[in-house]
Amino acid sequence: MSSQPTPQIILSHFNWSLARLKEAIENESTEYYRGTALHRFSLTYDVALETIRAFAREQGQVCSTEEDCFQWVKEKQWLEKKVDCNFIKADYQRIQERLKAKEAEKIYDELQTYYMLLNHLNECMKLA
Repeated sequence: MSSQPTPQIILSHFNWSLARLKEAIENESTEYYRGTALHRFSLTYDVALETIRAFAREQGQVCSTEEDCFQWVKEKQWLEKKVDCNFIKADYQRIQERLKAKEAEKIYDELQTYYMLLNHLNECMKLA
């Protein structure tokens, strides 16, 4: 029987992934580095959701959808209630599809904002 990793273990992966996302965003804006940053955002988003689910599971909650996860962290006051997570979720989902260059550029332009949102979430989880 395999046990679920603790929230603290997954949180360390989230922290590492955020650092790599920041590095990717700080690279020069070439087609290659934009693609790298978008890919890193996608990976970081996945780890963020796994981290949220681990914390929720530890407290007897289930976050089966992305909406459930974001609602739960808002209830925990790890994100402000006024934060609209639909944009980050929609851009993540668009990255999973084959993006046209213009769409990719638009999402790339939002990565700094998404990094700040995810980093704030990470900092709140560290305090939990």
